[in-house]
Amino acid sequence: MSRYRSTLYIVGAVVLILFFGLFGRFPLQLRWLLVLAVLAGLLIAMGREITGMEQIVQLRSGRAESRFSPGRFDGILIDSRNKISLSRLQLVLWTLVVLSAWTTLALHRVIPVLQGRLLASDTQLVDEVAGILAGTGETGEAERQRAGALVEQITGQPLDAAAGDDIRPTLYAPLDIGIPQEILVALGISLASLAGAGLIKTNQATNEVGRGQEVATARTESALARAADMNSTLESMQHSAHSLEMMMSAGPESLDADPVDDATRAAAEARLAALETELRAARASAARANTRAAELTAAQSQAVGDLHANTAAAEARWSDMLRGDSIANFQFTDLGKVQMFLFTIVLVFSYAALVWSVMSMPQVAQVLQVVPSMSLPAFSDSLVITMALSHGGYLATKTTV
Repeated sequence: MSRYRSTLYIVGAVVLILFFGLFGRFPLQLRWLLVLAVLAGLLIAMGREITGMEQIVQLRSGRAESRFSPGRFDGILIDSRNKISLSRLQLVLWTLVVLSAWTTLALHRVIPVLQGRLLASDTQLVDEVAGILAGTGETGEAERQRAGALVEQITGQPLDAAAGDDIRPTLYAPLDIGIPQEILVALGISLASLAGAGLIKTNQATNEVGRGQEVATARTESALARAADMNSTLESMQHSAHSLEMMMSAGPESLDADPVDDATRAAAEARLAALETELRAARASAARANTRAAELTAAQSQAVGDLHANTAAAEARWSDMLRGDSIANFQFTDLGKVQMFLFTIVLVFSYAALVWSVMSMPQVAQVLQVVPSMSLPAFSDSLVITMALSHGGYLATKTTV
């Protein structure tokens, strides 16, 4: 059963997408959200499958049985170094939004084909849309202008205003849903960024004595030296505290020590109290120094060339997306990644809001089943340029330590 689990996930997702997309009683925007949720659920299931593992369980009967333990829900974002990848996140987000929107609109436009209620070939497009918007068969010039603007927005093609009543629809094509050039460029940039990042990481992974390793070695040696100094200081302070305690415990009956008068004992108690405070701070500093030295030593031993890597997928953290990839900077924030992360989140969710607004327009569901073709909404060229610059800066920072 476990070997067919992935197949069952895919088949189940396809069935649900077809059901939600063709169930016309739901509002169009709600169907889009359901299709989006199904696609996201499929990726989550696949991620848990990829990062899961088989475990041997001992039954009460004494018999051993192999059981599959699902992995992380965000496993689809974890790369070969067991780190969550920012490039994967932005590609997944763009794919989910664009693919779910296209699929929902395609299934919605297939409904009249399945119901056998296509428009006659001589039906005038603008008049039909104007009637839908007006809710009546009688339309005026205002309704026709509004209908023409809506048709232009949906199809992504300008109408000849001088043609007026001569505008006629072409053959209805339910799957003729164009993807704007800006969206294709955005997807291409995301894919190129993922491929470029992979090539850079591959080059860094094969560099066993690169700049990153040199910096990491220097930092590890410095951390080990600091840890040794802190441990030595701590031992010295502990010895001093022990000597004070022994002196204070010496009484008049002691044969091997001079009696301690009250003034000396009071001074020793005050010094011991101050030393206890210093000891607590010294222990904390020594613990931090030892921890950092151990982390740097372990990280360098697990490194793949110049790249930092985790030993297991369970160690992946979302903060990996905003940190450096090199063994020399994996503990520091990468400003190039921060910029691309923020820009990607804002742009993707803004585009999702744009798709939602189009699907939520009054009577748009009916209009979409009338126009012969349509196009997904587009955003401005300046955003594409900004996105390209952001990804270029992101890749540039990967080439430096």
